[in-house]
Amino acid sequence: MSYEIKFADVGEGVHEGEVLELFVSEGEKVDVEQELLEVFTEKVTTEITSPVEGEIEQILFKVGDTIKVGQTLFLIKTESNNSNSEIVESRDLDDYKLNEIEEDPSLFKPSTPDSSITRRRSSPENVVVPNDSLSATNINKVLAPPAVRRRAREHNIDLSYVTGTGPAGRIKQIDLDHYINANESNINESKDQMLPSKSIDSPITNEEENRVKLKGTRKTIAKYMRLSKDQAAHYTYFDEVDMTNLDSLRNQLRSKMEENDIKVTYVSLVMKCLIPALKKFPILNSQLDISNEEIIYKNYYNIGISVDTNDGLVVPVIKDVDKKSIWEIAREIKNLAEKARAGKLDLNDVSNGTFTLTSVGNIGGMMATPIINQPESAILGLLKAKKRPIVINENGEDKIAIRNIMYLSLSLDHRIVDGAVGARFLNEVIKFMENPALIWV
Repeated sequence: MSYEIKFADVGEGVHEGEVLELFVSEGEKVDVEQELLEVFTEKVTTEITSPVEGEIEQILFKVGDTIKVGQTLFLIKTESNNSNSEIVESRDLDDYKLNEIEEDPSLFKPSTPDSSITRRRSSPENVVVPNDSLSATNINKVLAPPAVRRRAREHNIDLSYVTGTGPAGRIKQIDLDHYINANESNINESKDQMLPSKSIDSPITNEEENRVKLKGTRKTIAKYMRLSKDQAAHYTYFDEVDMTNLDSLRNQLRSKMEENDIKVTYVSLVMKCLIPALKKFPILNSQLDISNEEIIYKNYYNIGISVDTNDGLVVPVIKDVDKKSIWEIAREIKNLAEKARAGKLDLNDVSNGTFTLTSVGNIGGMMATPIINQPESAILGLLKAKKRPIVINENGEDKIAIRNIMYLSLSLDHRIVDGAVGARFLNEVIKFMENPALIWV
């Protein structure tokens, strides 16, 4: 009897996915919950497992294909007495293993790449270990799905020598294939040494241009940025804020927070400053439902943060910011940023945002016009804080002073947020940034 496996609806408006890896082949026996393939959706990377035991009768797609929700992926021959017409329909999200990747201690930031991400070492010693002595420590330091790890063990290959071309350097089946093919003679004749593999995800090139397929996170970014510009009526308002008092608070918190391995960032502090402003101007914590001609005001405050990864910007969401302390927010920002850069975010991490913060201050630049993260109504950009001469009033007299000044860029959806409302909202944010003690009043 044949079961039909379809690509399930994972929710959150996801309608399609890109097949990253296929873990099985036609004619292969599979067990219940065995991984079949890995799919990159607009939200997360998902490993789809088999709901039945049987033999792969037919595979109806190729690696690299874009598959649609509801599309048939596999026919699996089983020994069940059920009717041939029985179909395994789309299953709940919990039935799938989302980003089931072993923890990678070599988390990195794009600005300072970790050498372990490229899977290269200075010495090629002990790449292939004979018999069953393959080091569990070495093989667990890399990002790779279970099927790749099993195959590596079968060939006695240390995965830390295989160059991964997936998100955050994750090793895919095709990477292992190329490594094995390139070192076939070493595997067959000697299991003492192997040379690190070269990157195989090279673009199509000629003398004058390079072409690289638009896929994965970059494809998602391209789609949603265009969607945002097409739908929202973008309007950007600029202002500046004196960071003196916020810097003072940050310095007071730094030593205590760093004892707990938490970095005090402007983003975590500004998040708390946003809450009273969003409560006073709730239109900036809303979204437009154009099909029903309604404005949906959100009575919760889930703030998205733009995280720079090797694959592009992603926006994990800090939930219920109004109910959390600065300590909790800072710790959650750190954890989500690490998950994002390791390609380990799940649907809950990126869903239900109501407002977004984006910060490019550590890179530089004076002004920017952030693009709204649909379907939200606004996004606030934090630019570089820099010492500048400004005029201050002290004891009734105007004076020139050197202060740490940050420029702010607030992009609004002008369909529902008027420019004057946006200006008043940013004034409120600035009031709390310049007087952060007010947050606790």
